[in-house]
Amino acid sequence: MKTLKAAELVLDFDLYPRNNVDSHNVRNLVDALASGAELPAVIIDRKSKRVVDGFHRVRAVIQHGGPNSEITVIEKTYKDDGELFLDAMRYNSSHGAKLDPCDRSHCAIIAERLSLSLDAVAGALHMPADKLGELVQSRTAKGAGGLSIPLKRTISHFAGRKLNKHQEEVNSRSSGMQQSFYANQLIDLIESKLLDTSDEKLLDRLRKLNELLDDVLAVK
Repeated sequence: MKTLKAAELVLDFDLYPRNNVDSHNVRNLVDALASGAELPAVIIDRKSKRVVDGFHRVRAVIQHGGPNSEITVIEKTYKDDGELFLDAMRYNSSHGAKLDPCDRSHCAIIAERLSLSLDAVAGALHMPADKLGELVQSRTAKGAGGLSIPLKRTISHFAGRKLNKHQEEVNSRSSGMQQSFYANQLIDLIESKLLDTSDEKLLDRLRKLNELLDDVLAVK
């Protein structure tokens, strides 16, 4: 192990097994650092300084102490990007926040670009190859640019179809819950009289929702 400045490390999102960095997780790590905790070493590629495992930790160290903060790393050598990505999937599927189905589909899409076999990807993700194949079919669509994109559970019924740019952005922003979850949350707030009716921005959005629901629920 050795220490490097956090700013020297490269976060290559083209080879990141997750769809995004969880800001809540980063904040928790920042709090841990502030309390004096030491985080596990970050795994990096020796030659390129790209992070293989530890994106959240790098972000947390930078937020806590700035880009010149020192961070402990373990350097590894990879023959190519495919080998690096397989190792990144192994690390991310064995510890930390669990890779969800959208993350796993995201991994399969990157792996296809790197010409990695389905069996190799499934092995790195610790799941049967046939299950991964089924997951890819049920959780991917074509984005506006024609490339495959992973679908959140919220719009998984669009699997195999093509999304326009706006739909792609909504998928990216979605928290991934089933659509009925959001409807039930709003119904619960209204029925229990817990809705903040003093929030004018909220009321404006509810008026917009009311307009949209008229169209959605209109008898065809």
